[in-house]
Order: sequence, then structure tokens, then C-alpha cells
Amino acid sequence: MSIQQKLNYPLWKIPGFIFKCFIILIRLGKSGAFSLIIKNGSFNKKTIFLLSSINFLLYRKKNEKIGSMLLKSLVSLGPGFIKLGQALSTRPDLIGIDTCEDLKKLQDDIEPFPGAIAKKIIESETKDIIDNIFASFEEKPVASASVAQVHKGILKNGETVAIKILRPNIEKLLFNDFHFFYWGAKCIEFFVPNAKRFNFSKNVEVLSEVSLSELDLTMEAAAAEELYENFKDNINYRVPRINWEITSHKILIMEYVYGVRIDDLVSLQKNNHDVKKITEIGTEVFFLQVFRDGFFHGDMHPGNILINEKGALVPIDFGIMGRLSNKDRQFLALLLIHLLNKNYKKVVEIHSQANMLNENISHNHLAQAIRAISTPILNKPIGEVSLAKLLGQILTLSKEFNIEVQPQFTLLQKTMVMAEGTTRQINPDINMWNLSRPLIDKWIDEADDPFKVLEEWIEKNKIVLLKIPEIIEKFDEFISKK
Repeated sequence: MSIQQKLNYPLWKIPGFIFKCFIILIRLGKSGAFSLIIKNGSFNKKTIFLLSSINFLLYRKKNEKIGSMLLKSLVSLGPGFIKLGQALSTRPDLIGIDTCEDLKKLQDDIEPFPGAIAKKIIESETKDIIDNIFASFEEKPVASASVAQVHKGILKNGETVAIKILRPNIEKLLFNDFHFFYWGAKCIEFFVPNAKRFNFSKNVEVLSEVSLSELDLTMEAAAAEELYENFKDNINYRVPRINWEITSHKILIMEYVYGVRIDDLVSLQKNNHDVKKITEIGTEVFFLQVFRDGFFHGDMHPGNILINEKGALVPIDFGIMGRLSNKDRQFLALLLIHLLNKNYKKVVEIHSQANMLNENISHNHLAQAIRAISTPILNKPIGEVSLAKLLGQILTLSKEFNIEVQPQFTLLQKTMVMAEGTTRQINPDINMWNLSRPLIDKWIDEADDPFKVLEEWIEKNKIVLLKIPEIIEKFDEFISKK
């Protein structure tokens, strides 16, 4: 069954959906969320009037900050809403700096479940008592997020490890939230015809599929292992090793990492870390993942990136990962370069070469539309240019012109938003896209190398190639029998 089929709402659940809408509306309204949207968003007069009316009816100013109230509301609404808050915590341009600071707590500071329950989950998964596995186990978690929490422990061999444990019933809770998001998106697309071009329901499908994949920690362990292999020779990016003997569906054991959050500027300065170098390393790593490997970390909020004592970046969560084919990477590289060069005809041309355009689409009209959405973004001071926002606009435009775009670009755009937000939080003076340009240019040159293409083809088909002698031998035997 596809994720779309799973997310479809049966008719008998409609009353429950409507009731839940009212609950969410009231809780968000009371928290002052709509006043934030009005203040920091850009909407037409009708939308502003509607939001202002809701805000007037529900919101009453209190001594408590809006960000703190919104934090509580999102936590009370469920893990899906917590994930929404995590994404918003990297967008000061949408909700303001102060609110972002409050919502950062959603990244790794959610109310934990009891340590006794954590022990029971471990014993259930390992079919063994916890004292036979660990020399010591700290019941108080070191971090607690929307999907899982992390405990510190010491194995019998003396190795200090981080133990990630899924929250009880998280599969059901998270699926119910995405179920609601999907039906809400369908309602918006039905009642607001102009909203169809944004394809909200498809975006929810992609987000749901990616987020629900987090719930199998063996898959997360495999992702961590692959990322480790990709960067094992890079001293500036250290992926923790996985303990496969104990890791299972609901628990993940990896080496314990000592470090500080990438956005903890006070601690970074206290430990004499070079913030400028950290952002340069982060930019390089991001583009190596996207363009060199086609395998990237899809949840790069500050809570998932630590800086160790040597100044290296250490990712600590691998639940959401994205993949791009070589064809996708070449398209993306050329797209970003032509956009930065403001060569909009070339942008249309690469869409055409990738067979993404219908025959009836006017190339000149599309180029003009791309110019219209790109110019306001690219005309800003270079440090304020957001390629993540620009890519999002291009994806939206693609839907309007019925251009077929791969769903993985949606996750990439979300990741780019987080990467930009994190970079600007710790070093507002740096422009990650200026730093990345040489990397993209270099990758394009290497990608056009015919020997490299041949090497990649051989690597991809090596299993078949190794069987050729066996196939020839069997064919000879067949002929001989004839």
C-alpha cells in the first residue's frame, strides 16, 4: 500500500477531523501564533483580515512570551506539530528571532518518558536484562526529541555509548498527525483552487514517507554507516560508529560524542573554536553530500550537529536522509549556477534537456516567470540571498507549469532552508553560496569527464560484469550439447 493510500481519510472520520481542526485553531490562537503570522508574513488583504479576526477572538496578551506559549501548544498537539515547530525554529525571517530561540527547545528538549520504561524497551528488544548489557545505564536522558530520546551508558567492555530509544506508541501518534495534515491539505486544495499549484498534499506525502522511515532505527543505523564510509577520511566531519550487535528496530547504540551544539556561540567561543571555519566546513560538507555522494543529511537543525573538542562537525541523528541520482545532481548544479548568473533562458533550457517540459509550454513565458520570482530574491545583498527560498519558488513554479519534478527535491529544499538558517545564526557575515560555487563548478567539470562516467557505469554494473565469464561458459556448454 502506498503512502497516499495509507493517508486517505475514510468518510466516517470527517467529524473527528473537523473537531480536531477546532482544537488546533483554538490552541494556536490562544498562543498568539496568528499574530506572529500577521506580523512576519506577507498575505493579501482577505487573508490578513481573516487571521486578524481569529487573533482578536482568541489571543489575550499575557506576561508569558508568544514563543513560550506556542512551544507548549505545539508539544500538546503531538509529534507531527513538534516537527513543524522544529522547522520553524530555523526561520527567523518568518517568525522572528525571539520566537526561534524559544522553539529551539523542540529540537532536543521535549518532556522525556520515564527511564524505567526506556529500560523495559531495551530488555524487550534485546531479550536480555539490562545489567547483562550495560555496566552502567543513566535513566535520565541526555536529550529528548519528538520521536526518540537518548540515554548515556557504558557497555560491559568499557565503551561509553549513546542509546537512542523510540518513544512508546510513536508510530501511531506520528501517523495520526500526518493523516490529519494530508486531509487538511486536500481540503485546502479543494476549497481554494489557487492553492492547487502549491501541491500541499504531495508535500505532506513526501514529508510523511521520510518522517515515518525514522521509526525503524536499523535503517537509521544503516544510513549512519553509509555516511561514515563517505567521510571516513575527512577529519573535519566525524560520523559516530554504530554498535550493530545491540541495535534493533526500537533501539540504536552508537559511540558517545562529547561536544557542543553548533549554535551555542558562548560555548564555542569559550572553547576557542573558529566560528568562521565551522561554517566553511559545514558548507563544504553539505555540498559534498549533495553533489559528490548524492546522499545527504535531511534534518540539519542545530540540535543535530555538535562541535567536538577538535572543532570537527559531528552529526548525531540520521533518521531523515535524502538521495539524488547523478542526473538529479547535474540538473541541480546547473540550475543553481544559471540562477546565480541570472541566465533564465539557460534555466529553461536545462528543464527542456531533462525532458521536464510539455511541448505546449512557451519557453519565453517560463523564462519570464522564473525572472519574476528570482529577481526579488537575487537583488538582495549577497549575504541575504536565500537559494533555499529561490529553489522553493522554482519548485512551486514547476507545479504551475506542469513540470515534472522529483519528490526528493522537496526534502533537499527543506534541508537547504535549515542549512542556511543555521549558518546565518552562527555567522551572519558569511555567504554559504559564495563558498559553494567553486565546489559546484569543480563537480560539474568532473561529472563531464568521460572516464569518470565510465568508472561509475562499471561500478554500478560490476555484479553483472563479474558474471560475464560464467554466462559465456554456460552458453558454450549449451552450444556443445546442440
